[in-house]
Amino acid sequence: MNDLRPWPERIADREGDYLTPDDLQDLIRYALSFQERLDLYQVLQQQELAWIEKVLQQHGYSGEAESSLTPTQRLLARQLAFCLRSLGLSLLLGDPLPLRQWRCGAMERYLGLPEALRQLQAVVQGSLPAEQQGLLAPYWQALQAVCTPSPERLEPEFAPQTETAAPSEEALTLMQMFV
Repeated sequence: MNDLRPWPERIADREGDYLTPDDLQDLIRYALSFQERLDLYQVLQQQELAWIEKVLQQHGYSGEAESSLTPTQRLLARQLAFCLRSLGLSLLLGDPLPLRQWRCGAMERYLGLPEALRQLQAVVQGSLPAEQQGLLAPYWQALQAVCTPSPERLEPEFAPQTETAAPSEEALTLMQMFV
């Protein structure tokens, strides 16, 4: 299942028609892979603290006591846990929406989150079997895409204004189209 579009969106695209054979096969693979996704989700849940600690050690944490964490390290650990939990939830649901809703802002960049995420990915991928790494890979890519700075990802008030851009109109709902 390489297509990370959520199932409600895929079904809505069919406009009341049956699923295509490819979509049907993807749905069958998705259903059959639930136990594998659940197992990996539980591994993420169980190993979260150990993996985050390894990343924090690369950022100067000595590993002695949790009270020795600096405020910056605490915030970084919190953000890494949030990212890892969003990754796990997206994997379990087979839906990248929890990842796409997250934003990597100025504070996260100041904390060094994009680099820490790359380090976390290396730690996580290094401790998983190859088949689980492959299952998790598209979700890591979606998470990295959220952290990649680009003009499209800027907040609306900071986005560069173009003079040729027409005001965007809101799409009509089905009820508005036919009433």
